[in-house]
Amino acid sequence: MKTFATAFFALFLSACMGAQSQAPQSLQGAPAPYWSYKMCKGCHDRLVEQHAESYHEKSFTNPAFQGQYFRELLPRVKSEPDLAKEARECIACHSPITYMTSGTYPERPEQVVPELSGVTCDFCHTVTGYKDPTPGNGSYVSEPGERKFGPFRHEYNWHHVYGPLQTTSEFCGICHNATNRHGLQIKSTYSEWRESRFARDGIECQSCHMNRKGYLVVGKAMYESGQAAHITPGQAPYRRKLYTHRFLGAHSRTQITAGGAIALRIELEESAGNEIIAHVVVDNKKTGHKMPSGSSDLRLLWLEVNVTMGDKTVSVPADSRGETDPYAVAGKDISDREMLGGDIPEGSRIYRSVFVDGGGRPTLSSYDAVAVAFDNRLNAAEVRQETYRFAVPHDTTGRVAVTARLQYLPYPSSFTRRFGLTKEEPYEIAAVRKVIMLK
Repeated sequence: MKTFATAFFALFLSACMGAQSQAPQSLQGAPAPYWSYKMCKGCHDRLVEQHAESYHEKSFTNPAFQGQYFRELLPRVKSEPDLAKEARECIACHSPITYMTSGTYPERPEQVVPELSGVTCDFCHTVTGYKDPTPGNGSYVSEPGERKFGPFRHEYNWHHVYGPLQTTSEFCGICHNATNRHGLQIKSTYSEWRESRFARDGIECQSCHMNRKGYLVVGKAMYESGQAAHITPGQAPYRRKLYTHRFLGAHSRTQITAGGAIALRIELEESAGNEIIAHVVVDNKKTGHKMPSGSSDLRLLWLEVNVTMGDKTVSVPADSRGETDPYAVAGKDISDREMLGGDIPEGSRIYRSVFVDGGGRPTLSSYDAVAVAFDNRLNAAEVRQETYRFAVPHDTTGRVAVTARLQYLPYPSSFTRRFGLTKEEPYEIAAVRKVIMLK
């Protein structure tokens, strides 16, 4: 019976795909054991379309990755052989099928088969484990073949196998945790989740990043439902819970802003004299890891607070609360100012981490980092209060408006300029305004 089902399914795929059902090619030109998205699309059209919108699909073609990998990292490998390990691990996660079918890292973009270049459907559904004691650095075990591992416990045909790993955060941690050649943890999203209340409450990465909203609604994931496959003859079972394959995150601007991934509120109080104190509460309760996370040396999150009195608007710096570290507030240190590239208004409160190289210099090349000099990112589920004080002139009347805006930038302009990339524009994650009437 299994032989008949296998043969029937193969004939069905051939009819659906026609000439596109040719086996994909590896870097050496030999048939690769992995399927391209074209093979999956015949039955899983909706999920493939979702995946095409994701950053998983673009993990290799992302201009920022290609710029740093091809223009900076690879040219240094000949003179610094230990960087070869960094290059392999980059490709293991950014183009895993390329790594699995070649056993090495590509030196030119054209060595990578386009339809197999990113974190593909077939790669994720052939992962069965990881080699190291804890997940990280692309140490996956992949077993390509006709049977695919997924989240459904009940197998209804030969094609599907229940893969419990695919339902856990450990699966994501294989590539979303990384330690560089100097032994420094340079990506820690999985570790951040492990230390959070989300892990204690059993809320996995998939609960947020693979539900249709991209965030929890009143603490619950809102999943899609329907059929995971559309196949005739026969009928795939109806699923009450389908995982969305867009992998929504900080790069998904609509979901982040609409869902209020991070919330703001302002609490005002008047002090003696003509001073007003504004407490801006930054609420990261919905997030199961630090913000920003991932390549945190490149990600910038900052809080701007402005006060409008009459027709005049001024920015207000946050209280230092005794902090003297030059990375705490933009513009205090000239070397940091150069790294930030003028992207962040002075006086803003920045939430970021800063890596330094062996010479103690800030670096945006994670493979050169030997230490984390500064890290004041928002912790998972943290609610943080920033305090602002401003004086109101005695002759001011009418309303005073305080506006707080939380902005996000994936890469500083100094990074994009370095590789000749299009400058990234910041976008607003949250904003709030509060007005008080003066007597």
